[in-house]
Amino acid sequence: KFNVELYFQFPDEEKFLFKQNLELKDTQHYLHENMLDVIAVGFNPKKTHFLIDTQHANLMYLEAIKVAKKITFSTVKAAFGFNEQTNIGSIFYTAMQAVPAFLPSILKKKIMPCLIPYAIDQDAHFRISRDVIPKLGYPKPASIQCRFLPGLGGMDTDGKMSASEAHTAIYTTDDEKTVRNKIMKYAYSGGQASVEEHRKKGGNAAIDVSYQWLTFFEESDAKLKKIHDDYTSGKLLSGELKQILIDKLNGILKLHQKERLKAESKIDQFIL
Repeated sequence: KFNVELYFQFPDEEKFLFKQNLELKDTQHYLHENMLDVIAVGFNPKKTHFLIDTQHANLMYLEAIKVAKKITFSTVKAAFGFNEQTNIGSIFYTAMQAVPAFLPSILKKKIMPCLIPYAIDQDAHFRISRDVIPKLGYPKPASIQCRFLPGLGGMDTDGKMSASEAHTAIYTTDDEKTVRNKIMKYAYSGGQASVEEHRKKGGNAAIDVSYQWLTFFEESDAKLKKIHDDYTSGKLLSGELKQILIDKLNGILKLHQKERLKAESKIDQFIL
């Protein structure tokens, strides 16, 4: 058993700095929505702490400049592909991103190891951080990469699911009808061109988005295997597979949305 404390960093300025079409008020709206979703999952507020970069700048900036002093422009330029047109906030941002990996050691006044789960698009930040943080006298953070949930059009078309692209995403606030319409209209199918051909050849689960999403949301390995086998054999049609995903998502979201409503009154319990 480990006595684990969780620190969620909410970099509300990151998208603002890196995406020219977003205003700060937009990213702060996403921040609020993300906090509600995290709380709704059921984390313990006594052991879960939210760090908001802009709100906790007085705490984080002092440590961030120590990190920044150890990172050269050539390093971030090589890692991110920056050039002379890149805004200076983006260049400095990695220093802020690194701070939560050792901030608990400062707050608790003792050396604490850190594990950082993140999606692979954040890897450049933490590869740099792993090189720098030991130079400041703290343990090199461990990291684990999470799989991307593909956009509804598939990884080749949409890439990862993005909240800023409505047609690629199911939002945690979507109602049952919206979920159904999005899945039926946008979820890329690995099925054949006709029912007859599908019954004969079966579907391609490796590219079918509905099946790929079920690998995230269906907890029973036995059920998932049956769905896979029935689909690839042609027994299960694409529309039927989509309906399985629709039912699964709506069941999850019904419970999540109830907890999300309760989360509004709990945010202050989580903010560091």
